[in-house]
Amino acid sequence: DVNKYFIDNNISMYGNAKVFLKGGILLSIYWIAYAFLFRPENTFINYAISYIVIGLTGVMIVFNIVHDASHNALFREKKYNKYVSYIGDLIGINTYIWDIRHNIQHHTFTNILGGDLIIEHVPLIRLSPHQQLNKYHRYQLFYAPVFYMFYSLYWVLVIDFKLFFKREICNLKNISHPAAEWIKLILFKGFYIFYIFIAPLIFTPLSFFQVLGLFILMHLVAGTLLSTVALLGHFVEGPVFPESEDGLIENSWSEHELEATMDFAPESKIINWITGGLNTHVAHHLFPKMCHIHYYKVTPIIREYCQSNGYDYKKENFKGALSSHLRHLKSLSGSSL
Repeated sequence: DVNKYFIDNNISMYGNAKVFLKGGILLSIYWIAYAFLFRPENTFINYAISYIVIGLTGVMIVFNIVHDASHNALFREKKYNKYVSYIGDLIGINTYIWDIRHNIQHHTFTNILGGDLIIEHVPLIRLSPHQQLNKYHRYQLFYAPVFYMFYSLYWVLVIDFKLFFKREICNLKNISHPAAEWIKLILFKGFYIFYIFIAPLIFTPLSFFQVLGLFILMHLVAGTLLSTVALLGHFVEGPVFPESEDGLIENSWSEHELEATMDFAPESKIINWITGGLNTHVAHHLFPKMCHIHYYKVTPIIREYCQSNGYDYKKENFKGALSSHLRHLKSLSGSSL
């Protein structure tokens, strides 16, 4: 089994030299692309390329570094993971709210409406059969892909602030956010807006609307990558969306995670590298405190265990997963189109 793999190979489930090298490469690309914004000989195309690279590598940093750190999967000592997770705050997301949304809710109540906040955080899109069906959902197959492109922008500028003002987030009641977290929210968001928007406005010849357009372009490419990876692990044909009774479901936690999660292109080393192993999503949900650098090797062990013990291991290739998501959207739209 998975634990035996680590024991037999005498390796730790936490991060290793490969993941830290990978993180260093991604951070270097991010900040080099940012520095290129201030080259005096830039053309508008150069500015656009820099912003696109910043957007894509920013999401990859979240996938490959911040995500593991938020799960305490990079280092054995939690405090070091916390320090590294602040990289996420530096590139625009609030990791305190992320911990609530992702670790506390999504990983505990995967695909369960009223517990998994991710289901309700793509406006006007019906992702669960238990969400209310509205007339406009009949067109979601057509407008959803456009909405997904704006998800990164919506996360950075809306979701984090919106949830700070809520005292109830799904099944979490009477929330009181610490004053220190409010201060971090304001300082980190302010710093992000300054260096990514205001500084280029001051120190480059770009006009306000040019910088605004490039900022939006950056988030459109980031949102496309972010939402694609986030959706294909759960919101496709196959994974279950159970209703809870008195806060309980029939299966154990691990059985539920197997039923609610799907791998996409798990054999692809390139996709695995880009997504921080989130294409091998089953391994992540069963072992969230394991660093993603191990998912590729662990996934065949999980697959063989499922086959030997009568569990359904779900997987698709990348194209098949995209098609499956679109069929999932259509099946929940109430449309016969």
